[in-house]
Amino acid sequence: MIDLMVHGIEDKYELQFIRMAFSDSVSEAGKFRLGKVWHLLSLIVKTWRALGIRRNKYLYYPPGSANLLPIIRDIIFLLLVRPFCKGLVLQFHSGGLGNYADRHPVIGFFMRLAYGRMNAGIVQGESCPDDPSAFKARERFVVPHGMDIRGVGAVGVPEEKERELRILFVGIHTTDKGVFTLAETAKILKKRNVAFKIAMVGRWYTESEELKFLQYVEQYDLNNEISMKGVLVNDELWAMYEWADIFFFPTFGETFGLVQLEAMAHGLPVVASECSGPMDVIADGETGFLCGIDQPTEFADKLALLYQQPKLIRRLGAKAKERYNEYYREKHFRDRINAVFQHVLARD
Repeated sequence: MIDLMVHGIEDKYELQFIRMAFSDSVSEAGKFRLGKVWHLLSLIVKTWRALGIRRNKYLYYPPGSANLLPIIRDIIFLLLVRPFCKGLVLQFHSGGLGNYADRHPVIGFFMRLAYGRMNAGIVQGESCPDDPSAFKARERFVVPHGMDIRGVGAVGVPEEKERELRILFVGIHTTDKGVFTLAETAKILKKRNVAFKIAMVGRWYTESEELKFLQYVEQYDLNNEISMKGVLVNDELWAMYEWADIFFFPTFGETFGLVQLEAMAHGLPVVASECSGPMDVIADGETGFLCGIDQPTEFADKLALLYQQPKLIRRLGAKAKERYNEYYREKHFRDRINAVFQHVLARD
């Protein structure tokens, strides 16, 4: 999303982009490596040079997650570069920093020094944690993500009621993304004699979670129903969306969830948790269904309903694609983020 933003506004402003690149993969994010310390120092020096000494430039910065190491990194960086900025815009791609500061008063003191009183704070949806207000942002803006999805083709729906229901999950395989809720849901569907296949695309966050999941699949005889495809990109990934009838997103909470847009662009209804992220994107009963967090029985009820009513899949999927085209294309995101910068510059 930062890449889309940069290329969407580079012709409108004097823009200097410095890539952070602290982690080579998602699994490395939030973990300590000595090389990250030297990288941080290098990043600070590069930012000083970019800002200069005239204090006439604004800094856009995306704070890390609500974990100790990313927070310490952000505190060090922001305290050392903010004195050279005219203003600060923070976009909270990860939520929960305000709650973290409240739970940890000592580190919270330094967080408020680093993040506090920014010119503008950006979140992805109304349901996201209100971190801008927690750190007394002058203004808070809601800017949903939007991107143009490649590889979009026809909507896949079951032609006959008896055909198996094809369910797709895409994301990091970890507890907070709902993978064990997915397994529990599969167990319930099998007991109800629903014919289904679940394809899981992505990498495991930890080996222990993978082992626990595989043991669960073996215990409840779900090997024929659940398949793990690993990491897929480009055409291989788009082919999975074309294969699927339903996108299943039993996450415990998101600030947005770009996989929802990929599914909607392919005309798939989304069955997701009623939590931050999906609540802002999925219109319950219109483009998919929202169920309670970690409630496999509720998820099974909705998936079984869709299995029984193929026409409902078609109707929800068409609405999902329509909603994507109306609100979540790349142009929509760039227009919204540009409006934030225009507002900040005009006000100051």
